Amino acid sequence: MLWWEKPFVRIFFFYTAGILLVNYVPAVRLIPVGVYLLIIAVLLVLAFVLYYKNKAWNLSWINGLTVGLILFFLGVFATGLRYSETARPVITTTGIYTARIIREPVIREKTVKVLLRLEELGSSKDSLFRPVRTLAFFAKDSLSEALQYGDLLAIKGHPSIPESPRNPGEFDYAGFLKMNGIPFTLYLRQGQWKYLGYEPGNPLIAIAGNARKYLIRALQTNGLDHQRLAVVAAMLLGYDDLMNPEVEQQYVTAGAMHILCVSGLHVGIVYLVMNFLLSFIKQERFKRFVKPVIILLVIWAYALLTGMSPAVTRASVMISMFVIGGAINRTNDLFNTLAVSAVLMLFINPLLLFNVGFQLSYSAVLGILIFYKPLYGLFYFRFGLVDKVWSLLVISFAAQLGTFPLAAHYFHYMPAYFWITNLFVIPLSFIIIAVGFAFVVFSWFPFVAHWLGIALSGIVYLLNLLVNGVGRLPYHGFYDLNFPWLKVLLVYGLIMSFFMVLLMKKVRYLFPAMTLLLLLAGYQTLHKINLLRQEKLIVYSVNKHTALDFIRGTRHVCLVDSVLGEYPQMADYQLENNRIALGLGENYMPVNEAVPGLKPGLFFDGEFGDFNGYRFMVIGDKFDYHALRRFNQKLDAVIVRGNDYLDLNTVMQVLDFDLLIVDSSVPLWKRRKLEKLAGSRGIHYYDVRKNGALVVDLRKEK
Repeated sequence: MLWWEKPFVRIFFFYTAGILLVNYVPAVRLIPVGVYLLIIAVLLVLAFVLYYKNKAWNLSWINGLTVGLILFFLGVFATGLRYSETARPVITTTGIYTARIIREPVIREKTVKVLLRLEELGSSKDSLFRPVRTLAFFAKDSLSEALQYGDLLAIKGHPSIPESPRNPGEFDYAGFLKMNGIPFTLYLRQGQWKYLGYEPGNPLIAIAGNARKYLIRALQTNGLDHQRLAVVAAMLLGYDDLMNPEVEQQYVTAGAMHILCVSGLHVGIVYLVMNFLLSFIKQERFKRFVKPVIILLVIWAYALLTGMSPAVTRASVMISMFVIGGAINRTNDLFNTLAVSAVLMLFINPLLLFNVGFQLSYSAVLGILIFYKPLYGLFYFRFGLVDKVWSLLVISFAAQLGTFPLAAHYFHYMPAYFWITNLFVIPLSFIIIAVGFAFVVFSWFPFVAHWLGIALSGIVYLLNLLVNGVGRLPYHGFYDLNFPWLKVLLVYGLIMSFFMVLLMKKVRYLFPAMTLLLLLAGYQTLHKINLLRQEKLIVYSVNKHTALDFIRGTRHVCLVDSVLGEYPQMADYQLENNRIALGLGENYMPVNEAVPGLKPGLFFDGEFGDFNGYRFMVIGDKFDYHALRRFNQKLDAVIVRGNDYLDLNTVMQVLDFDLLIVDSSVPLWKRRKLEKLAGSRGIHYYDVRKNGALVVDLRKEK
């Protein structure tokens, strides 16, 4: 298909260019959105004038460029408007609010996570100006566990803006919430809220939520134990609160995590099931109009039943476009149909472009559309079963080619046996959802529901067994993959170039392919050289804990407190992305013990340390002040950790140092006192909890 035959593909590129400009050039957000509206109006007038005046074919590109600019500025306008909606004043006092629960609460280990819309301000000097979405965490008890969509509450609390990342490479949770239109978070204890009544904003969502709860209870009483119930609830109803972390990790390792999140695969299976059930409709008029309407109603009813999560909504829109395209005989260009669904979603919320799920969903479908047919045509099998297996393998590879660079960028992991996993995961998912649909229909009939529940339990047992088996295979995955955006783009370009050369037999793409391959090799070489030359000390900001990282080349020692030493995964949120970016493995050692040998160029006896000439002292709990009398070396830094009282005057009298570093394990009262004393003595002071991680580049220091 030619470029001009894909109008919505062109619309997508121009519109997303405007979105990208606003997101990556913050200065653009300072311009009032009304200015962009005025520009769009002027361009619209210009487009109409050109359309009637410019009839020459060789100048038609001017008309196209004008329309493209309109779409570009429309993207800028919509994104700027979205950012302005999430901009809120900082609330400095505790206020009294009325709040409505606008999404089904999620019960966690110690809290209940609830998305609220704060609708009125009871008493506060600050103003919210208009209703605002707020993510609230209620202390877990019998009352908070009973909360549901539509509940109206009175709240006394202090909505706060989430903290920005305090460590290099740390996930930007505040930015993530802002992208989803949630500028505030709120923590509520018992006694800080009161139930006022039940007023669901959308009765359909309320009915769907009650139906979901009923079906989960019905599944529980019809033969499914907790572990299998969790898998069925996640796959069929999009309810993953019951999921055991160990089982979830097994699915991640095997490359089957996508089936536990209701998304395009599940909505696609619903479409296939309904298409099969309605295959008896033969009359052309009913087949063309009535059948698509029924299918669309079922798809959106299923989306409601699963909670209308962003992934389900996105998948439903995508498949709806394909169904509508088929009904009006517009299925010749699937790329254009896919672009229609993407543009529709981005018109509603332009910030969806930066949503991981949005990117992975569309890249998977795009990978299938691009690579499936050429890969499938490589081999021909006469036997139907073998051909179906080959088709499943090809779909898995095509989707993986579309998503691999993005998945490696976000999750740093690629399962090695995804192609084996999908051979049984996709058919079993189809069976589970089909039987699950039957269970939904016959859940009112105890005898039928009982046997359907037993059938579901057996199928899920087989699924868990196979997933666990794949996860136990040797070399089951590639961990700690580092894919910055430049590398992602280079790899995508390389995949497409070699695809055109090897499968489409277009030799002219060989030069771009080899060029991209050389660029990727050069990028990897320079990155490796930089890693081998690095020499850093990082004092991380991990709430109430100590983490000191000494890095030389690709070797390092991370000194941590006893809690992080026993449970290092607690610090993964803050440390993992940076560790992978720096090419480091996991190497944690206790901060209160001597480091054996010189790893890597580090001498540390539990208190005094020397890292390639950078001398420091770690003063923590149960510090031996008498040992200071015997110490007469000049230090670059003193690092303070722990809760115990610190006699800073004694330390300052004995030790000669330039910088006082206070880590995240030091309580607020102690940090304030140390900051005051350091200021009075003229010593440089750095508070990791307040200012974020301290990174000392020793190469620059030298």
